[in-house]
Amino acid sequence: MFKRIIYDTWTAGIPVVAFCLTFGVFLIIAIRALCFKKPFVKKMSLMPLESDQASVSAKIKQNDE
Repeated sequence: MFKRIIYDTWTAGIPVVAFCLTFGVFLIIAIRALCFKKPFVKKMSLMPLESDQASVSAKIKQNDE
């Protein structure tokens, strides 16, 4: 009976630890994103997003030349 109480108390801390780790990772990512320089953010926002078809057709054209 007492062994079960010890395990229940021990397992109650697991969600707290998991939340703290998740929050810590989120916090690090947020701080890193906020520290980017404005020219870098502007450059990244203007980059085109390639679809798979566009990249495949570009590779085919390169091989043909």
